[in-house]
Amino acid sequence: MTASEKKCQEELVVLKKEFEEFVYIVSHDIKTPLRAISNLTTWIEEDLGNNADNAILDNFRLLKNRVERLEKMMSALLELSRVNKTEMELYEVNIPKLVNDCIAILDDKSNVDFHFIYNLKNENTVTMGKKLQKVLFSLLDNAIRFHDKEEKNIFVEIIENETDYEIKVSDDGPGIPEDVRDKIFSIFYTVNSKDIVDSTGAGLAITSKIIKLAGGAFKYTPAVNNGSVFKFNWPKQ
Repeated sequence: MTASEKKCQEELVVLKKEFEEFVYIVSHDIKTPLRAISNLTTWIEEDLGNNADNAILDNFRLLKNRVERLEKMMSALLELSRVNKTEMELYEVNIPKLVNDCIAILDDKSNVDFHFIYNLKNENTVTMGKKLQKVLFSLLDNAIRFHDKEEKNIFVEIIENETDYEIKVSDDGPGIPEDVRDKIFSIFYTVNSKDIVDSTGAGLAITSKIIKLAGGAFKYTPAVNNGSVFKFNWPKQ
C-alpha cells in the first residue's frame, strides 16, 4: 500500500467514525423535542375539552401521527448506524425454530399461509443469531405488510451449501414495479405512500447492511406470479 493509499484509508476511517457519531447524536437528541411536541398537542387537546372543533382534533391527530413517524425514522437511522456495533454475538441456533420464532412475533398473521422448504444437513448452526433473526423477521414482515390480497402466501426456502446458506423469502403479492427496483434498498424509500402503508422505509436498507456485514449478498427478483422474491446467502462462520 502506498503512502497516498494509506492516508486515504485513514481519512475514510475518520470520516466514517464522524458520520456514525453525527447520526447517533442527531437521531438520539431529536427524540426529546419530538416527544415534547406530542405531549404539548395532547395537553392542548385536553384544554380544549369536549367543545373542540372536529377539524381541529383531526389536525392534532395528524400532527401526532407525523411526529410518531419521524420518531420511528430517527430510531431506524440510529439502528442503521449501529448495525456493525450491536448484537454481534455468535451462538448456536436451530434454523427452522428461528424462522418460527420470527413468525410468532409478527404483528399481523391473519389470512397468511406460510410454506417452508428446508434442505439442511444440520438444522443447528453457530452464527450471529440476532442478526439473522433481524433479517428474516424484516423480510417476513415486509412480505405481509405490502401484500395486496386478502389471502396471503409467504414462502421460505433455506438450502445449506458447503460454505453458506441460500435463503429465499417470497410472496404472491403485487411485486415491485420495474422502474423503482433500484431504489428499494435506499433508506426511507417506500414504493407505496407512507400514508397508505405504515412503514419507515428503512427495513430493507438495514437488512442489506446486515447481510453485507455477514459477508453475504442480497438481491430482489420478481416472482413468476408477480410477487416478490428476496434472496440472500448467509456465510457459515
